[in-house]
Amino acid sequence: MAKKQQYGIKYPFTAENLDNVYMDTNDSYENSIKSQVVHVVFTPKGQKLRDPDFGTRLIDYVFGPKDEATFSALKNEISTQIGKYVPAARFKDIQIIKDEASDNGIIIAITYTIRIGNKTEDATVAIKL
Repeated sequence: MAKKQQYGIKYPFTAENLDNVYMDTNDSYENSIKSQVVHVVFTPKGQKLRDPDFGTRLIDYVFGPKDEATFSALKNEISTQIGKYVPAARFKDIQIIKDEASDNGIIIAITYTIRIGNKTEDATVAIKL
């Protein structure tokens, strides 16, 4: 029987698989990078014990002023944090879009490049808040 390759714990945390493991794991390198990006971007800064610099201030932007200066600072912070904590990914862009189906909802789409050996490929993760 072939052994299944696993690439770290899936984020956000789930336990819905049938492999009798405590938490779901990523089944590919690309999904592992996606989990890492989501983990860094959506963790509020200061939440991780022993590493208060981990995370971003995305929540401050979501509930704060929606001006260009704040958005520019947020993009810079996300780029820096992905570069620091997910070295296999390179931040390209972030889009924050108002969700038409919800009065207060927004959709955050983060585009990044993954380096796999000598090749690169673009990936996007979109999260509805």
